[in-house]
This record gives sequence, structure tokens and C-alpha cells, in this order.
Amino acid sequence: MKRLRIACAIGTAALATACATPWEVDDVQTVIGDPPPAATGPAFTRALFEGYRIQARDEALEEYDWVHAALFARKGLRAAAGEVVAPENPAEWEIPAERIGDLTAAHARLTRVLAAGAGERQPELAAEAQTNFDCWVEEEAEYDQGDSLTKCRSTFVRTIAQLDPPPPAPRPAAAQAAEPTVIRSFEVYFDLGKAGLTPKARKLLTEVVAAHADLKPSEIRVVGHTDTAGKKAANQRLSVQRARSVATALGHFGLVTVQSGVGEQELAVPTGAGVAEQRNRRVEIQFIK
Repeated sequence: MKRLRIACAIGTAALATACATPWEVDDVQTVIGDPPPAATGPAFTRALFEGYRIQARDEALEEYDWVHAALFARKGLRAAAGEVVAPENPAEWEIPAERIGDLTAAHARLTRVLAAGAGERQPELAAEAQTNFDCWVEEEAEYDQGDSLTKCRSTFVRTIAQLDPPPPAPRPAAAQAAEPTVIRSFEVYFDLGKAGLTPKARKLLTEVVAAHADLKPSEIRVVGHTDTAGKKAANQRLSVQRARSVATALGHFGLVTVQSGVGEQELAVPTGAGVAEQRNRRVEIQFIK
């Protein structure tokens, strides 16, 4: 792999003259030196420095590519000074046309994630993604399909997935709330124009209490009604009063209810206006499960 550059590994002088300029060699030696230079700045740039230091070391000492080692070294030195260096742009490299598409898409994704603050939220992971992306670009430009490319690309894919996970699958539309189930109902009837409970009504309420103990409903609804005799506004008030009378009586037995009055609406026996009909003068008690 990279046979042409193996000849460049014959001493520093040969490296400086045949493969890289003296200052480029010096940058590499500075970055990969022991101990390495101290990095400053935020956690992201410090992590970038460490990532580029490793890339420079691998290119120089394993691949014998001091030109690209110098590229990573210079980026590492800028990061060590606290500069947020940008990832490599694949369009600026000579990459085969059949492989540029994946890199271009990956570059756009990485740039977007970094712009959204990934470096501040997950600095080490973001730096790992960027430096391995740059390694991937460099290996593709070398037409290298070996282990280095596979490692750089797979590491980038793993880290970018953690930084930029796919959106969650759309949740199914919430099902409409099911209509409450009435498991039993009772009818309490009233005298014309009255909201007071009759003896017959009070007897019925004792049956309601006994049934409640048996069925244990989750809710008790008490709905007042009137017939059509009289004015609508007065009937609306009367229906509320009737519901309140029943709810109060049930409350004496410790039962909690939900009260409402609907006046002339929802007639049990349809009639015309102004008709006194006892079956419409009622309170409906509903057990809801």
C-alpha cells in the first residue's frame, strides 16, 4: 500500500526533501512528539487535537505519508490553540466519481450536526466523528480500499449515528377517546315544576346505593331533565336543581357524583312545546365503568 511513499521513509533529510517541506516535517514531529504539546481551548478543540495527533502519527509512522501527516498535524496544532477547524471538504480532493457521493452526503451531515452544537454537547464524540471523516476522505483520495479506509469509515458511521440519530418513527394517531360505558342507569321522577324528592324517589336512591356497592362504577353521573311546560330558561335552572337534589341525597350515603342539567333537551318522550309529561321530568343516574 502506498509503495511510492515508502521510499520517503529513509531518514528525516530525505523526508524533508522528497516528500514534505522541512517545516511540514517539523509540524509532524511537534504534534507526535513525547510529550505532545499542551492543548488549550474548549473540550471539543482539545479532543480534535488528540484525534488529529493520532492521524498524523499513523500517516507518518505507519503509512510513510508525511505530506498528509503534515496536513493532520497542522490541523491538530490549530485545534491545540483553541481553533475550531472545519472537516475536510471532499470536493477539494481528487476522489473517484463513483465514491464522491457518499462522502459529500456524509460531509453535509457532519457539517449540519456540528453547526447544531454537537461539539459543545458531546465534544469527544464529535471530534472522533470529524477526525475519522477526514481520515476517510484522505484514504478515498489515495484509492485505498484496505483496513485503514474500513476503520475510518466505520468509525465515522458509528459516531455520526450517535450524534445525529434518525428521527423516531411517527407515532400512530392517537385513538379517539372511547365513549364511556354506562353499565347501569336509574330514573328518578319529579312532580310538575318541583325539584324536591318524592318518597318514591328516596326509596329508589337506596337501590342506587346498594347497586353501587355491588357494581363499583368508576363514576356516577347525575343528569337533570324537564318537560317542555314553561319557559326554556326556567326549565334549564329547574333541571340543574333536580340534579343537585339527587346528588345531595346520594352524597349523604358517601357517593360522589358528577352533576349536570340539560333542561328540555334529550326528552325521554318526544313532545311539542308546552307539554307536561312526567316521564320527561326526571333525573338520570348513570353508572360509568
